[in-house]
Amino acid sequence: MVTKVKVKFGNIDFAVFGIMLILSTAIGIYHALTGGKQRTTKEFLFANRGMMAIPVALSLIASFMSAITILGVPAEIYIYGTQYWLIIASYVILFPSVALVFVPVFRAVDISSSYESLYMAIVIYGPAIALEAVTGFPVWASIISIGIVCTFYTTIGGIKAVIWNDVFQAIVMLGGLVAILIVGTHKVGGFGNVFDRLEKGQRLKFIDLNPDPTQRLSIWSLIVGGAFGLFPLWAVNQTAVQRFLAAKSNKEAKLAVWINLPLSILAVSLCALCGCVIYAFYADCDPISNEQIKKGDQILPYFVMHVLGSLYGVPGLFMACLFSGTLSTVSSGLNSLAAVVLEDFIRPWTRYRQKELTETHATLYSKLLAFAFGGLTIGLSFLATKLGAILQTFYSVFGVVGGPVVGAFCLGMFTRRAHSRGVYIGLLLGFIVGLWIGIGAKLYPPPAAKAPFSTEKCEIMPTNSTIMMNSTSTPPPVKEYEGLAFYRLSFLWYSAVCFAVTYLTGLIVSVLWPGDHRIGDVDSRLLFKINYCLPDRALNNSRKLQDEQQQLNQVDSETVRENGTTSKPGGDMEDVEEDTEGALLMTTRM
Repeated sequence: MVTKVKVKFGNIDFAVFGIMLILSTAIGIYHALTGGKQRTTKEFLFANRGMMAIPVALSLIASFMSAITILGVPAEIYIYGTQYWLIIASYVILFPSVALVFVPVFRAVDISSSYESLYMAIVIYGPAIALEAVTGFPVWASIISIGIVCTFYTTIGGIKAVIWNDVFQAIVMLGGLVAILIVGTHKVGGFGNVFDRLEKGQRLKFIDLNPDPTQRLSIWSLIVGGAFGLFPLWAVNQTAVQRFLAAKSNKEAKLAVWINLPLSILAVSLCALCGCVIYAFYADCDPISNEQIKKGDQILPYFVMHVLGSLYGVPGLFMACLFSGTLSTVSSGLNSLAAVVLEDFIRPWTRYRQKELTETHATLYSKLLAFAFGGLTIGLSFLATKLGAILQTFYSVFGVVGGPVVGAFCLGMFTRRAHSRGVYIGLLLGFIVGLWIGIGAKLYPPPAAKAPFSTEKCEIMPTNSTIMMNSTSTPPPVKEYEGLAFYRLSFLWYSAVCFAVTYLTGLIVSVLWPGDHRIGDVDSRLLFKINYCLPDRALNNSRKLQDEQQQLNQVDSETVRENGTTSKPGGDMEDVEEDTEGALLMTTRM
């Protein structure tokens, strides 16, 4: 029987949590006082472009494995079943595309800004509301403590402090999830019992081949829609772009992305397994139906406090794990937003006014911007109280906002015909369509088939008596849907639809309304090249041969001018051209 228990943090738990915050702050202070002491924008925003693959990889996983993943995935598994676990299959599309397509282009043009903001407010709000419900830790205290610590070490320590804090926090997160999984599995009697209860509770389901895009989850929406849903986060998000540029070389940047393929599969699988274990424990007494918690996003912290609260330090470790994901994401976002405003607004404004922006002033502005955005994020977090399920909210928001941005980037990378008018019109239409679907789905929520819940063995304890509850919830009768048909579109498809609208509209407008746009004037560095998919050695050889060919052509032109003739040299030059073409063909086959 499961009884309603009031759980609180003990002194040891607060000590464990406090140590994590102190170490995060100490890392920021260390990087503020060492190296170049964050005196240049190159060091403050890009770590002097000297970071190796492993810390960059851990920084990426820590930044994107936020409270949204740690709270949202177990809640999804608990309420709807194991099907969402297949999102890891989309990583086979996601990470190779990011490593081979987006990273080389961003590094080739030395871009230093893309976009970012509401995401951080969602990330802070998630753990704050969950922890208040199950531990009594006030929302305002959570939001302010996270905001102050992030703002402090990001402002003084720059991107180096952020990345090395991410490394520390990634270890804390993964370690915390493993500890919860091991202890929780032991409590329910092993994985055999876990999967037996999942099957009896109609939650053990994976592959659904239904192609209907209005179905909440299917193999198609998880793999294809999931990849498009995560592209805004991993491919063009400012946090990701800044990590790519902080890497020492193209090789290190690509390797960091490749490392995240198994790391992300591990992280999501740990969260999914935690959701499975939690359901197995509460299979006969659902705390949501029993009104012990209000929403599914609170199920993991409730399980930790209710079941593992007697183990000294485990709740504190969980809180540290949860807040590590939040600290990592928010600190990354603050540093990234500072880079965006500096590069996209302040530098162009100073050039327009024909004034020089010194490195000292640029670095000072970056620190002040990071501090200001920290305060703004704290404020937005207090406004995020109207959110629904945190995981679905993430995909919906990033689909509507990020899908068109990915479409705009791809227009610039994959075609020379795209021009600013076409991109702007495509972006506008993509946002309008996305907002139309997103707001419509909020006003007319599509039906979602939840798995049944049971309160068969619940025990509630009023003042003077004990009452046994014995019931199993059944899905409510299906009502006729009142909204438009495309409001029922699965949230995983939002990004793909907005991407398609933006890309196709931008391309069509650019082709039909070229204006004074000249294809030949497009900087080739902005375009994706198939050579980027070659192994690094073959790519370097290809570039070397092209450089040699350009040098030979230049010498040839000078010789022609000196001799006053337009005739080509003899067989030597032709042989070189043939050799170069052969070598390029060979590298292409490799």
